[in-house]
Order: sequence, then C-alpha cells, then structure tokens
Amino acid sequence: MRATRVLAVLSALAAIGVACKDETISGIPSGLEVYTATLNGANEAPTPVTTTATGTAIVTVLGNLVSWKVDVLTPIDSIFLGHIHRRAADSVAGNVRVDFAPTPTGAGFTGTATVGSATVADSILTILHEGRAYVNIHTKAHTGGEIRGTLVRQ
Repeated sequence: MRATRVLAVLSALAAIGVACKDETISGIPSGLEVYTATLNGANEAPTPVTTTATGTAIVTVLGNLVSWKVDVLTPIDSIFLGHIHRRAADSVAGNVRVDFAPTPTGAGFTGTATVGSATVADSILTILHEGRAYVNIHTKAHTGGEIRGTLVRQ
C-alpha cells in the first residue's frame, strides 16, 4: 500500500513536470535590461578624486521602470546625494536624470547606500542605451561627487 502511494505521488509529480516544461521560461522578465557600474574616485570627472571609497551600482530597466541598488564596498564618509547623470556627448559631465535620494550617512559607511525605482521618460532610456549614463555618489567632503562609474549594459 505504501509503495502504491509513493508511486502515485511520483507519477503525479512527473506529469506536472512535463505539463509545466517550457524551455523559454527563465524567471527573468522578457525585455529586462541590466546595467552595472564600478564606482571609484578615479572615475570622477573632470578631476579625479583621491579616495579609498569604492562601490558598485546595478540598474535594471523594464519598460519605463528603472530600478537601482548602489552598494559602498569600502568606507565612505557622509553621503548626502546620489544620482544617475547624463553625460553630454561633448563633455565628461552632465545633469541629473534620476535622483536616488539616499538617506544621509555618517563617517565610515559601508553597505547599501540606496535602493529604489522610478518611472522615467524615454529620453533617460535613450542615454542608457547610448552608454552616456553614469552613477555619482556625492559626499560632504566631495560635493561634486566622490565615487562615480559609467553604466554598462550587461
């Protein structure tokens, strides 16, 4: 009797597995774009910043929804701003396109500096696609930005 139950359960599981088999389903939404950036002071422009702070950014795009997570890997002091900037075609810098609105931090901060999402205009998607977007984290010591990295599509 017990063997019959086990066999019945295994048969049901096999049937469910065959019915649900779909080679196109990966769990990742169709059309999802992923961008990453390595953040450091040497990437700051037009003048690099001397700092030991480093970080990473991951930005995803699905339709017009942009989501982000920025992590600081080595200590940074007093974050007060963070954004995605547009780098003008003829410049190394540009204006803010997506404001992360990070919670201000204190001295020696490491960890997730900001995480969030926003619905954006098509023009912001265009600068991402063209490789002209970068993440910049601003601190009290370096108000123009302490660590920065260009977003690269993966």
